[in-house]
Amino acid sequence: MAEVTSGGLPIWYTITGDGPPVLWHTGGCGDSTMWQTAGYIEALPGYRHVLLDHRGHGRSGAPADLAGHGMDRYVQDVIAVLRDASIDRVVVVGYSLGARVGYAVAAAHLPRLAGIIGIDSIPNPASKPEELRRSAANVQAKGVRAVLAEMAGHESQPPPDWLLEHLSQTDALAFAGAYEAFATAAPFWPDVARLDVPTLFLQGVSEGEDDWRELGEAAVAAMPAARAVVLSGLGHLQAFWRTDMTLPPIEQFLAGIEQDAGSWRQPSGAAPGLG
Repeated sequence: MAEVTSGGLPIWYTITGDGPPVLWHTGGCGDSTMWQTAGYIEALPGYRHVLLDHRGHGRSGAPADLAGHGMDRYVQDVIAVLRDASIDRVVVVGYSLGARVGYAVAAAHLPRLAGIIGIDSIPNPASKPEELRRSAANVQAKGVRAVLAEMAGHESQPPPDWLLEHLSQTDALAFAGAYEAFATAAPFWPDVARLDVPTLFLQGVSEGEDDWRELGEAAVAAMPAARAVVLSGLGHLQAFWRTDMTLPPIEQFLAGIEQDAGSWRQPSGAAPGLG
């Protein structure tokens, strides 16, 4: 267990395993333990897994207001953890908000990344900051458990009890902070062609959501080293806990990077100059 100060807040993380480093970033709810409980870490031996509790979640410090949840703060926290752990290059696996953080880290610190895996989160160019902030207000008005119950009610399978309970423990301000991060993130699409890091989009596509499939196709067409796997019939929560569908492409993707990205396998400090 380790802790680093970032932007005045303690950011907690732990590292398990040996091998090329992989950083796991959760979404608007939950903390790093959900990756272990869902079975991701145990199913992927041979990697140095960095499990991060991002600000406002788990054992990390919480901002006093939404302003402390800007996307630049989340990026700063990831870089602080990598520096503290003496990791030069990493694959970021992000679910929901965590995927957006991975894209933002790539935009600002591209040499830091050996790859990105984004689980069910591709920026929608039609999203407007005012709409995202209304979603943040909705979370704070209704409460986390009620919003998650609404989300689960639209999916073809209910989430496991452990997952719903775990996510529901998240503070409403921290959940709302995810929407604030979306609202403050730099535009994804104008600069997407520059992001030549290997990227895997895992897209949950429920019935009638062909627009999300098309968004993934557009991202793959625009990015030099991206591919998408459609998780047919899965809603947003399902895209996390249905590891029978998410783990096989993740395992294949990581194995492919390990073959191609030699510097990812080098010991810490082998790539001087990364800030």
